[in-house]
Amino acid sequence: MTDDIDAITREGTTDIYLMLDFDGTLIDLAPTPDGIHVPARLHGLLAGLHAKLDGRLCLVSGREVAVLERFLPDFPGDIFGAHGAEVRRGGTLSRHPLVGSPVVASVQSQAQDAVAQMHGVTLETKDTGAVIHYRAVPQAEGAARAAAETIAAAAPGMEMHTSKMAFEIRPSDASKAGAVHAIIAEQPIGIRPVVIGDDVTDEEAMVVANAAGGFAVRVGGGDTCAAYRLPDPAAVLALLESWLSEETL
Repeated sequence: MTDDIDAITREGTTDIYLMLDFDGTLIDLAPTPDGIHVPARLHGLLAGLHAKLDGRLCLVSGREVAVLERFLPDFPGDIFGAHGAEVRRGGTLSRHPLVGSPVVASVQSQAQDAVAQMHGVTLETKDTGAVIHYRAVPQAEGAARAAAETIAAAAPGMEMHTSKMAFEIRPSDASKAGAVHAIIAEQPIGIRPVVIGDDVTDEEAMVVANAAGGFAVRVGGGDTCAAYRLPDPAAVLALLESWLSEETL
């Protein structure tokens, strides 16, 4: 594995479709979902890359589309939000059939009750499910996992997924891997999918990118199938800036 920005830059951008995670990849993680800071230069950087890649740039995130639009209001590309359960393509939003369903409402209600019994554990609700966060109290991991597993097991069409210091209950057929498959299916032969992410939920997308002749970049630590690794979001932004400034061949 290589952790050299120059080595990744040499992969070039002439034939790639770039798929970027958000939290922990483009911006640093924060104690709470709304506590993040979006670097001012990120807005122009993404817009510039989108233009340079002829639109072959999208976000693939666990965040809901509306939340990503709030943090990146001028982002011109497609967005696969809520792990692909929401998709904004060409300005049109489509959402998973379970959005607004009694199943999701029950998941959120049960998760709220469970979190109320765990000091320091917080609940993030999405239209597609719920996320139990234990970042502030790592010792609560076991209790948080047990609660999430129990809730997911009783929710038809939903399942529990592990992420950084959190457990998310979401539609079982929503995944970042599915988002990458959808993108690849629409591209001409010769376009390489590139996934940059920091979490276990990004790894399944990286597997798809690798199998399709592309490559992946893992941000931070953890086991990975990626050929490259960068230490933090600052390094990711430096990579994107180097790609933006490269001469078109």
